[in-house]
Amino acid sequence: MLCRLVLSLVLLFTSSFGFALSKKQFCIYDPVGSNGPSMTLLADLVPKGIGWGLEIDLLAYTDEKVAANDFKAGVCDVVFLTGTLTQQFVPFGATLNALGGIVSENGVNRMMKAIANPKAGALLTHGNYEIVASFPVGGVYVFVNDRKINSIDQFAGKKMSILNEDPQMMKLAEKAGASPVGTTLVTFSGLFNNGYLDMVTMVPVGYNVFELYHGLSDKGGIIDEKLLYGMMQLVAHKDHFDVDFGQRMREYFLTRLADIHKLARDARAEIPAHYWITTTPETKDEFRRFKRDIRLAMKDEGSHHPKALRLLWKIRCSEFPDEAECTNPE
Repeated sequence: MLCRLVLSLVLLFTSSFGFALSKKQFCIYDPVGSNGPSMTLLADLVPKGIGWGLEIDLLAYTDEKVAANDFKAGVCDVVFLTGTLTQQFVPFGATLNALGGIVSENGVNRMMKAIANPKAGALLTHGNYEIVASFPVGGVYVFVNDRKINSIDQFAGKKMSILNEDPQMMKLAEKAGASPVGTTLVTFSGLFNNGYLDMVTMVPVGYNVFELYHGLSDKGGIIDEKLLYGMMQLVAHKDHFDVDFGQRMREYFLTRLADIHKLARDARAEIPAHYWITTTPETKDEFRRFKRDIRLAMKDEGSHHPKALRLLWKIRCSEFPDEAECTNPE
């Protein structure tokens, strides 16, 4: 209530003194809707935008494909999507979502600082689209309906969710011998929770948001091996804003990084400890090989941006210089 009162007074002040605010529509994917975590996280953009001369309206979408289509049609000035769906707009930004690209919270921080550098602006722009902010929403893990599925060799023959036709997850399924099943963020949880799917890949926040505990039930678990750091991203129509809007946004959300990390940590802490399936060193090595092979295959096919892969490789090897991959740059 107090925030709304302050916002109303600010709007009254600006209108009284003739400051014209430019109205902008931000279309926000949030599976919960208007009161969900994405809308809550981004709510401070409304008062922040006033200082930038913008009257920002946040509109919640529970289907991200609808949000993406409205953005392409020009209904939205900015859209908030998963990294998988931003591939169609800015390949460099989407590649930050690469399997095994980032392996630690410190690595995420270094990556976020790198893309907030003004020199990175050109890479985050593709045609008239620009990634104006990225949000690391936590590690992506494999949720399974049977704890016996605890290593890659156990994926064979299992039905695995492939969200939004994600090409790198499709490669993972095919390489492991799993049966890929095309899903969306609207359909995957029902299929898993009703027993049709054996495996889904998801960040810990999805455990409660999508009620995945129904699919895990008494027999299931979560393989404690991070596939990647999930990324949500804000994409803008570049010509709808001043030239410095993207840089302002990236610098601003760098200051919000601690809050974003806390949301991811809190979500993981809410998952009962007994669900986590400890992986052996051999399984970790196998996952590492799979992820690297898929990254390189995606690069060869032109799906992953080579400069983004090189940035992620440099970050990993600055943290873990003794890893075998550090002698062979991506």
